[in-house]
Amino acid sequence: MTINSYLGNPLLKSLNTPQNYTKEEIQEYVKCRDDPIYFISTYMTIVNVDQGLMKFKLWPFQEDLINLLSNNRFCIVKCPRQSGKSQTSLAFMLHYVLFNDQKNIAILANKGATARELLGRLQFAYEKLPMFIQQGVSEWNKGSIFLENGSRILASSTSSSAIRGYSFNLIFLDEFAFVPQNLAEEFFNSVYPTISSGQTSQVIIVSTPNGMNHFYKMWTNAIEERSDYSAF
Repeated sequence: MTINSYLGNPLLKSLNTPQNYTKEEIQEYVKCRDDPIYFISTYMTIVNVDQGLMKFKLWPFQEDLINLLSNNRFCIVKCPRQSGKSQTSLAFMLHYVLFNDQKNIAILANKGATARELLGRLQFAYEKLPMFIQQGVSEWNKGSIFLENGSRILASSTSSSAIRGYSFNLIFLDEFAFVPQNLAEEFFNSVYPTISSGQTSQVIIVSTPNGMNHFYKMWTNAIEERSDYSAF
């Protein structure tokens, strides 16, 4: 069956595209929905610096991270560079936005260009998915995507103004230790209370260490069990 493409992009399914699922596809869809690690390892494509295009085969510690993100509302992750912490978090968000309706995600980084690059990596993985797993696409650009199931992702710099006026179910803060101290404090003082007041809203903070700052304080509080955050 011919699948209607989004704005001529044959890798993306358009809105209101009829699709007859085979029995095997239905079983596979349900398996992917219920098991994020299986979905990521089987269907998520990444670009490896040495091997080029490849499936994202998770290391055991990355599987542990996926399980942490899947089972905790507030997570803070401190890992060295090149550990795949951001890629693993993107994999979790790809699964989240595909298999949950009406969810809004914010990808925030110390620079807007970095946030858009992260979204671009998620978009690349999305385009490599088989059509029976994809949602139809309503909006697709460098700063945001909007899917047929009502879920969307926005990419921006980490600031209170970037997401003011929006309601988010999941906020991802990348390399938060490198956000200037005044901006980090402003963000949490003005935006965080609204986020945390929800019953299911989720916050994921990841970074490499960068001295004694707001991230360090949050990490220490999590390790010493003086906050609601689960540390990794």
